Amino acid sequence: MIEDPYPPDWKALQAGVARLFNEIGLSARIEEKLKTPRGEVEIDVFAVDEASVDKIRYLVECKNWNSAIPQTVVHAFNTVMAETGANIGFIVSRKGLQAGAERYTDNTNIVGMTYLELQERYFPIWWERWFCRQVGDAGESLEDFVEPFNPRRDELVASMTRAESDRFNELLHHYGTFGLVMGHMNMAKYVNMAAWPAERNRMAHKPESVDQYIAEILEPHWPHLRWKATTFRDLMTEIISLLNDALEAFRSVFGGDINEVYERREAPA
Repeated sequence: MIEDPYPPDWKALQAGVARLFNEIGLSARIEEKLKTPRGEVEIDVFAVDEASVDKIRYLVECKNWNSAIPQTVVHAFNTVMAETGANIGFIVSRKGLQAGAERYTDNTNIVGMTYLELQERYFPIWWERWFCRQVGDAGESLEDFVEPFNPRRDELVASMTRAESDRFNELLHHYGTFGLVMGHMNMAKYVNMAAWPAERNRMAHKPESVDQYIAEILEPHWPHLRWKATTFRDLMTEIISLLNDALEAFRSVFGGDINEVYERREAPA
Protein backbone atom coordinates (compact mmCIF):
# COMPACT_ATOMS: atom_id res chain seq x y z
CA MET A 1 0.00 0.00 0.00
CA ILE A 2 1.13 3.53 -0.72
CA GLU A 3 0.14 4.94 2.67
CA ASP A 4 -2.12 4.30 5.66
CA PRO A 5 -5.48 3.17 4.17
CA TYR A 6 -7.36 4.32 7.28
CA PRO A 7 -6.86 8.09 7.67
CA PRO A 8 -8.18 9.64 10.90
CA ASP A 9 -10.91 11.78 9.28
CA TRP A 10 -12.45 12.74 5.96
CA LYS A 11 -10.20 15.77 5.65
CA ALA A 12 -7.16 13.53 5.73
CA LEU A 13 -8.88 11.15 3.31
CA GLN A 14 -9.60 13.82 0.72
CA ALA A 15 -6.08 15.24 1.12
CA GLY A 16 -4.65 11.76 0.52
CA VAL A 17 -6.78 11.20 -2.58
CA ALA A 18 -5.78 14.59 -4.03
CA ARG A 19 -2.11 13.94 -3.25
CA LEU A 20 -2.24 10.55 -4.98
CA PHE A 21 -3.90 12.02 -8.07
CA ASN A 22 -1.37 14.84 -8.30
CA GLU A 23 1.52 12.41 -7.93
CA ILE A 24 0.32 10.24 -10.82
CA GLY A 25 0.12 13.26 -13.10
CA LEU A 26 -3.42 14.59 -12.73
CA SER A 27 -4.23 18.13 -11.68
CA ALA A 28 -6.23 17.68 -8.47
CA ARG A 29 -7.77 20.13 -6.00
CA ILE A 30 -9.80 19.62 -2.85
CA GLU A 31 -13.16 21.24 -2.02
CA GLU A 32 -13.58 22.56 -5.55
CA LYS A 33 -16.78 24.50 -6.32
CA LEU A 34 -18.40 23.62 -9.65
CA LYS A 35 -21.43 25.14 -11.34
CA THR A 36 -24.54 23.09 -12.04
CA PRO A 37 -28.05 24.00 -13.30
CA ARG A 38 -29.10 24.06 -9.62
CA GLY A 39 -26.24 26.28 -8.48
CA GLU A 40 -22.78 25.57 -7.11
CA VAL A 41 -21.78 22.27 -5.57
CA GLU A 42 -18.61 21.58 -3.61
CA ILE A 43 -16.62 18.51 -4.67
CA ASP A 44 -14.32 16.80 -2.16
CA VAL A 45 -11.68 16.14 -4.83
CA PHE A 46 -11.81 17.40 -8.41
CA ALA A 47 -9.12 16.25 -10.84
CA VAL A 48 -8.37 16.72 -14.52
CA ASP A 49 -6.08 14.67 -16.72
CA GLU A 50 -4.52 17.58 -18.58
CA ALA A 51 -2.42 15.21 -20.68
CA SER A 52 -5.47 13.47 -22.15
CA VAL A 53 -6.96 14.66 -25.43
CA ASP A 54 -10.41 15.24 -23.89
CA LYS A 55 -9.21 16.56 -20.50
CA ILE A 56 -10.87 13.72 -18.58
CA ARG A 57 -12.55 15.03 -15.42
CA TYR A 58 -12.71 13.08 -12.15
CA LEU A 59 -15.02 13.75 -9.22
CA VAL A 60 -14.37 12.09 -5.87
CA GLU A 61 -16.71 11.90 -2.89
CA CYS A 62 -14.79 11.03 0.30
CA LYS A 63 -16.72 9.27 3.09
CA ASN A 64 -14.65 8.26 6.10
CA TRP A 65 -17.63 6.51 7.68
CA ASN A 66 -17.46 3.36 9.80
CA SER A 67 -20.31 1.86 7.79
CA ALA A 68 -20.87 1.01 4.13
CA ILE A 69 -22.22 3.78 1.89
CA PRO A 70 -25.99 3.56 1.15
CA GLN A 71 -27.69 3.90 -2.21
CA THR A 72 -29.01 7.39 -1.45
CA VAL A 73 -25.45 8.77 -1.48
CA VAL A 74 -24.80 7.17 -4.87
CA HIS A 75 -28.06 8.62 -6.26
CA ALA A 76 -27.09 12.13 -5.20
CA PHE A 77 -23.56 11.73 -6.52
CA ASN A 78 -24.86 10.46 -9.85
CA THR A 79 -26.89 13.66 -10.20
CA VAL A 80 -23.79 15.76 -9.55
CA MET A 81 -21.86 13.71 -12.12
CA ALA A 82 -24.49 14.36 -14.75
CA GLU A 83 -24.87 18.07 -14.00
CA THR A 84 -21.13 18.79 -14.02
CA GLY A 85 -20.29 16.72 -17.09
CA ALA A 86 -17.66 14.67 -15.25
CA ASN A 87 -16.25 11.58 -16.92
CA ILE A 88 -15.38 9.36 -13.96
CA GLY A 89 -16.65 9.40 -10.39
CA PHE A 90 -15.23 7.70 -7.31
CA ILE A 91 -16.89 7.28 -3.93
CA VAL A 92 -13.94 6.51 -1.66
CA SER A 93 -14.76 5.26 1.83
CA ARG A 94 -13.57 3.07 4.68
CA LYS A 95 -16.10 0.26 4.19
CA GLY A 96 -17.09 0.46 0.52
CA LEU A 97 -20.68 0.49 -0.74
CA GLN A 98 -23.76 -1.36 0.47
CA ALA A 99 -24.96 -4.13 -1.87
CA GLY A 100 -27.78 -2.03 -3.33
CA ALA A 101 -25.48 0.92 -3.90
CA GLU A 102 -22.95 -1.38 -5.57
CA ARG A 103 -25.59 -2.72 -7.94
CA TYR A 104 -26.71 0.81 -8.79
CA THR A 105 -23.21 1.75 -9.99
CA ASP A 106 -23.05 -1.20 -12.43
CA ASN A 107 -24.36 0.83 -15.35
CA THR A 108 -22.86 4.18 -14.40
CA ASN A 109 -19.45 5.82 -14.61
CA ILE A 110 -19.24 5.75 -10.80
CA VAL A 111 -16.95 3.38 -8.92
CA GLY A 112 -17.19 2.76 -5.19
CA MET A 113 -14.06 1.59 -3.41
CA THR A 114 -12.07 1.81 -0.21
CA TYR A 115 -9.01 4.02 0.04
CA LEU A 116 -6.84 0.90 -0.04
CA GLU A 117 -8.50 -0.22 -3.28
CA LEU A 118 -7.91 3.22 -4.81
CA GLN A 119 -4.23 2.95 -3.90
CA GLU A 120 -4.02 -0.52 -5.42
CA ARG A 121 -5.75 0.67 -8.60
CA TYR A 122 -3.18 3.40 -9.21
CA PHE A 123 -0.10 1.87 -7.57
CA PRO A 124 1.68 0.80 -10.80
CA ILE A 125 1.59 4.30 -12.27
CA TRP A 126 2.37 5.90 -8.88
CA TRP A 127 5.39 3.63 -8.50
CA GLU A 128 6.74 4.57 -11.92
CA ARG A 129 5.85 8.27 -12.01
CA TRP A 130 6.45 9.21 -8.37
CA PHE A 131 8.36 6.71 -6.25
CA CYS A 132 11.01 5.83 -8.84
CA ARG A 133 11.48 9.41 -9.99
CA GLN A 134 11.74 10.91 -6.51
CA VAL A 135 14.19 8.25 -5.37
CA GLY A 136 16.07 8.41 -8.67
CA ASP A 137 16.48 12.19 -8.53
CA ALA A 138 17.87 11.94 -4.99
CA GLY A 139 20.23 9.14 -6.06
CA GLU A 140 21.47 11.06 -9.10
CA SER A 141 22.73 13.83 -6.81
CA LEU A 142 25.34 11.37 -5.49
CA GLU A 143 26.59 10.33 -8.93
CA ASP A 144 29.75 12.47 -9.04
CA PHE A 145 30.82 11.13 -5.64
CA VAL A 146 30.12 7.41 -6.16
CA GLU A 147 30.47 6.65 -9.89
CA PRO A 148 33.30 4.20 -10.69
CA PHE A 149 35.24 6.64 -12.91
CA ASN A 150 35.44 10.37 -12.26
CA PRO A 151 38.83 12.01 -12.96
CA ARG A 152 37.95 15.25 -11.19
CA ARG A 153 36.85 13.44 -8.07
CA ASP A 154 39.91 11.20 -8.09
CA GLU A 155 42.21 14.20 -8.46
CA LEU A 156 40.58 15.87 -5.47
CA VAL A 157 40.85 12.68 -3.42
CA ALA A 158 44.55 12.43 -4.28
CA SER A 159 45.13 15.86 -2.72
CA MET A 160 43.25 15.05 0.50
CA THR A 161 44.77 14.42 3.89
CA ARG A 162 44.92 10.81 5.02
CA ALA A 163 41.99 11.38 7.39
CA GLU A 164 39.89 12.92 4.61
CA SER A 165 40.61 10.16 2.10
CA ASP A 166 39.86 7.52 4.75
CA ARG A 167 36.54 9.20 5.43
CA PHE A 168 35.77 9.33 1.70
CA ASN A 169 36.52 5.62 1.30
CA GLU A 170 34.36 4.84 4.33
CA LEU A 171 31.43 6.74 2.81
CA LEU A 172 32.03 5.13 -0.58
CA HIS A 173 31.91 1.67 0.98
CA HIS A 174 28.74 2.52 2.91
CA TYR A 175 26.77 4.38 0.24
CA GLY A 176 28.51 3.76 -3.10
CA THR A 177 26.44 1.04 -4.75
CA PHE A 178 23.32 2.25 -2.95
CA GLY A 179 23.63 5.70 -4.50
CA LEU A 180 24.44 4.34 -7.96
CA VAL A 181 21.49 1.95 -8.02
CA MET A 182 18.99 4.41 -6.57
CA GLY A 183 20.14 6.96 -9.16
CA HIS A 184 18.96 4.59 -11.89
CA MET A 185 15.47 4.27 -10.42
CA ASN A 186 14.23 7.17 -12.50
CA MET A 187 14.94 5.48 -15.82
CA ALA A 188 11.15 5.61 -16.14
CA LYS A 189 11.60 9.25 -17.19
CA TYR A 190 13.31 8.01 -20.34
CA VAL A 191 11.91 4.53 -21.09
CA ASN A 192 8.78 2.48 -20.45
CA MET A 193 9.90 0.36 -17.50
CA ALA A 194 6.80 -1.83 -17.74
CA ALA A 195 8.14 -3.15 -21.04
CA TRP A 196 11.45 -4.21 -19.52
CA PRO A 197 11.92 -7.80 -18.29
CA ALA A 198 11.92 -7.90 -14.49
CA GLU A 199 15.39 -9.47 -14.51
CA ARG A 200 16.83 -6.45 -16.30
CA ASN A 201 16.09 -3.98 -13.54
CA ARG A 202 14.58 -5.60 -10.48
CA MET A 203 15.14 -2.47 -8.39
CA ALA A 204 12.74 -0.36 -10.45
CA HIS A 205 10.19 -3.03 -11.32
CA LYS A 206 6.87 -2.73 -9.52
CA PRO A 207 7.02 -4.73 -6.25
CA GLU A 208 4.20 -6.72 -4.68
CA SER A 209 4.55 -5.30 -1.17
CA VAL A 210 6.83 -3.20 1.02
CA ASP A 211 7.94 -6.26 3.00
CA GLN A 212 8.75 -8.14 -0.20
CA TYR A 213 10.75 -5.24 -1.64
CA ILE A 214 12.75 -4.78 1.54
CA ALA A 215 13.36 -8.52 2.03
CA GLU A 216 14.21 -9.39 -1.57
CA ILE A 217 15.78 -6.20 -2.93
CA LEU A 218 17.11 -3.86 -0.26
CA GLU A 219 18.32 -6.08 2.59
CA PRO A 220 20.30 -8.58 0.47
CA HIS A 221 22.23 -5.81 -1.29
CA TRP A 222 22.70 -3.43 1.66
CA PRO A 223 22.44 -5.44 4.88
CA HIS A 224 24.10 -2.59 6.82
CA LEU A 225 21.09 -0.33 6.18
CA ARG A 226 17.97 -0.70 8.32
CA TRP A 227 14.38 -0.23 7.21
CA LYS A 228 11.31 0.55 9.35
CA ALA A 229 8.80 1.40 6.62
CA THR A 230 5.40 -0.29 6.47
CA THR A 231 4.11 1.69 3.46
CA PHE A 232 5.74 2.66 0.19
CA ARG A 233 5.50 6.36 1.01
CA ASP A 234 7.41 5.75 4.25
CA LEU A 235 9.96 3.67 2.34
CA MET A 236 10.44 6.44 -0.22
CA THR A 237 11.01 8.90 2.63
CA GLU A 238 13.55 6.59 4.28
CA ILE A 239 15.51 6.04 1.07
CA ILE A 240 15.58 9.74 0.17
CA SER A 241 16.62 10.64 3.72
CA LEU A 242 19.54 8.20 3.51
CA LEU A 243 20.59 9.58 0.13
CA ASN A 244 20.40 13.17 1.41
CA ASP A 245 22.46 12.25 4.49
CA ALA A 246 25.04 10.61 2.23
CA LEU A 247 25.16 13.68 -0.03
CA GLU A 248 25.81 16.00 2.90
CA ALA A 249 28.50 13.67 4.25
CA PHE A 250 30.32 13.59 0.89
CA ARG A 251 30.01 17.37 0.52
CA SER A 252 31.47 17.79 3.99
CA VAL A 253 34.56 15.79 3.03
CA PHE A 254 35.09 17.57 -0.28
CA GLY A 255 33.96 21.02 0.80
CA GLY A 256 31.07 21.06 -1.67
CA ASP A 257 30.04 19.39 -4.92
CA ILE A 258 32.80 17.84 -7.04
CA ASN A 259 32.66 20.17 -10.03
CA GLU A 260 32.20 23.26 -7.90
CA VAL A 261 35.22 22.44 -5.73
CA TYR A 262 37.37 21.37 -8.68
CA GLU A 263 36.67 24.51 -10.70
CA ARG A 264 37.23 26.72 -7.68
CA ARG A 265 40.61 25.08 -7.11
CA GLU A 266 41.60 25.38 -10.77
CA ALA A 267 40.53 29.01 -11.12
CA PRO A 268 43.39 31.52 -11.55
CA ALA A 269 44.41 33.25 -8.34
